[in-house]
Amino acid sequence: MKISCNVIRDILPLYAEDMASQDTRDLVEDHIASCENCKKRLEEMRNFEEPPVDTDIAPLRNIQNTLRRKKLQTIIFSVMVTLVFAVVTIAYLTTPAYISYNEDAVSIIEKDDGTVLLNFSEDVAGFDVTEYPAEGNSGNVYDITTWETIWHQKISRNNVENTVLNPNGETVASIYYYNTDGSENTLIYGDPITDGSVMTLPRLVLSYYLLFAVGFSLICGIGLIIFRKNEKIRNGLEKMILLPISYVFAHFLIKGLHSATYLAGRDFYLILLVTISLYFALLAGRNILKKLLIKKPKSFLQ
Repeated sequence: MKISCNVIRDILPLYAEDMASQDTRDLVEDHIASCENCKKRLEEMRNFEEPPVDTDIAPLRNIQNTLRRKKLQTIIFSVMVTLVFAVVTIAYLTTPAYISYNEDAVSIIEKDDGTVLLNFSEDVAGFDVTEYPAEGNSGNVYDITTWETIWHQKISRNNVENTVLNPNGETVASIYYYNTDGSENTLIYGDPITDGSVMTLPRLVLSYYLLFAVGFSLICGIGLIIFRKNEKIRNGLEKMILLPISYVFAHFLIKGLHSATYLAGRDFYLILLVTISLYFALLAGRNILKKLLIKKPKSFLQ
């Protein structure tokens, strides 16, 4: 019985791999002895070489590095946002609630050696002292105020220790207690420095910083419009504009709508701390968002 080439070609793989029985092998050998096509097909099977295994792991490393960067950016974003909330919460709990002058809040004790001691009540959580020379070199004038905080009232009631006003033996000409409600200062020790009233006004330095941040944001925004087609400059401006924007948000988170302050140093450092945390959070969020926007068109085409 003559066997067709199709049948032989079906069993050629078994013959080539030496997996066929002896009867099948005899059948194949009898056929290819007279069939050049099947014989050629067998030679091709025997000469076939498997493609080499790709040992280049660079693409895998690139994928691994990308995943690590994405994970790191997500961690940075989460940590910075948490830090922003923590700083804002602490700032709120320690926001000074200024105490109007009363003899129970603070009293003056003059010692025999000439030092002047500030004695605070239990309600006082903190105080501020401003020193400047009196006219005629008659000594120094001190403006003081006190405050309480939510932290002091509700969480940790650590009393302020009594403080020596002139530890280096300075002459104390006058001590004024300044209120933050717009009323005039109260003389609580020494002689008045003027015939009229004395008033301590809040500082407006934070307003200038806020205006500078807003102006810088506008300049960066104009730059983004002008260089929108230049990818390198646009990316640099996008990162740069996040800094003044972070400062503006930090200012409102710490100070609200009021920029005037009697404690400019404290408020400015808190604003800076929130600004730095918010900036890195926005920077990480920007990178994450850009990658998501790049992936969306690809998934849409699929």
